[in-house]
Amino acid sequence: MADEFENLFKLRRPCSNCPFLKKGGINLAPGRFEGIVEMLMSDDWSHFHCHKTVHSERTGGEWDDDGNYKASGQESMCAGAMIYLEKAGRPTVGMRVGRVAGMYCPSELEPNFDLVIDPDKSDER
Repeated sequence: MADEFENLFKLRRPCSNCPFLKKGGINLAPGRFEGIVEMLMSDDWSHFHCHKTVHSERTGGEWDDDGNYKASGQESMCAGAMIYLEKAGRPTVGMRVGRVAGMYCPSELEPNFDLVIDPDKSDER
């Protein structure tokens, strides 16, 4: 279980097409990005996995026939989402627990803060 928790925080820089990037983010279906932000901002028990750790034969889990995802334990939280939440002053419960447990340090994300949209400008994406 500790390894699964540590895996959540191993990313420090957003992927090249992270939806939270100011420039170059992946185009999502209309309303999808806003829904992700709403979920993260309204439920601090939530998290958003990096798409490259979910949709990966090497590290990702499995999707069942009903569209439910069974995690492998190798998934990582999206670095762009973590930066966004830190910039908003709204880290998730998992991020706060990770900080206390010494598995997560927000200062390791700071060099990439300029790459990620600002919370008050997320509608300009």
